[in-house]
Amino acid sequence: MQHAIHHIENTPLAAGYSPSLAAIISTAAYLPIIEALKTLHAHQYDAPVLYTECTDDAAPALIDACIRKNTVAISLGDVPYTPADRPFSAAIVTPSTDAGQEDLYCPVWTHPQLETLSIIGFQTYLSSPDSLAWLHDHFYETLRLGAFRDNTALAEPLLRESAHTFFNLCAVRAADAPDTRQPSPNGLYAEEICQLAAFAGRALKLTSFHLAGVGPGLDSQSLTAQTAAHTLWHLLEGIAVRNRLDISDKSEEHLERMIVEMDDHGKTLEFLHDTITGHWWLQIPLADGRCRYIPCLHEDYLRAGRHEIPVRWLLYSQKFNKNP
Repeated sequence: MQHAIHHIENTPLAAGYSPSLAAIISTAAYLPIIEALKTLHAHQYDAPVLYTECTDDAAPALIDACIRKNTVAISLGDVPYTPADRPFSAAIVTPSTDAGQEDLYCPVWTHPQLETLSIIGFQTYLSSPDSLAWLHDHFYETLRLGAFRDNTALAEPLLRESAHTFFNLCAVRAADAPDTRQPSPNGLYAEEICQLAAFAGRALKLTSFHLAGVGPGLDSQSLTAQTAAHTLWHLLEGIAVRNRLDISDKSEEHLERMIVEMDDHGKTLEFLHDTITGHWWLQIPLADGRCRYIPCLHEDYLRAGRHEIPVRWLLYSQKFNKNP
């Protein structure tokens, strides 16, 4: 069966539009990425891809408008976006954990309503010990490039938890994306950033995705535009196939509850396993008697079976139960 090339529709989102699975909001410098995306064949995502061009300043309002219509907003450009004033979760794919005052993502990870944050793909020699200590002190998660490369599955629960996900193309090595603001000989491979985009697209919580870091003079035939377009293709395919499962409904027959008694530690750990998606969650008891579920891996369940408390359980137990 021949699959159609992505049907890209330029629509004035500000004037209203029919709700779609996703909509692209692009600044002028990033339009070549959309041209490159038009040449790729759609498989799972067969709906029209809506997009509009706007300025950096106008983009945040359009992003919020998409979110209100339950449409995933895909922002292309160096847009200084921060979510509305309510608790939110975020994940950032970036080469460095150093966030200076002028850094594009500084308003995100210093936002007072930021609840959970994951930094993925960073390179240790580009990240200061002070910045890593600050992230640790705030109970934020980090996944360095080498650890991700050894086990790409480690990134999946981090992105599954994120409502607002940010990709900095500078995290990709120059051999695969030479036209970034800060090209580097080391970084993610093209197929690795595509894998991360697929994880992000399948996340049920995802409401906005942001791609930034492109240098000036981008051309649709350039390697960087092609890498970015392939990244968006994997994102869209992930959005199309994601299972909209609300795990708060514990009556779902395809959810298995696993109890692990940690006698050596005097604790009981509860896991949920979705037999359809294969996803796992770990229960975090709260001081007020309630509980929260965080994404985890099958490896965490196996580790608990060996009487080893998963690191994510320790991290989030401290985070969610810390004194105000």
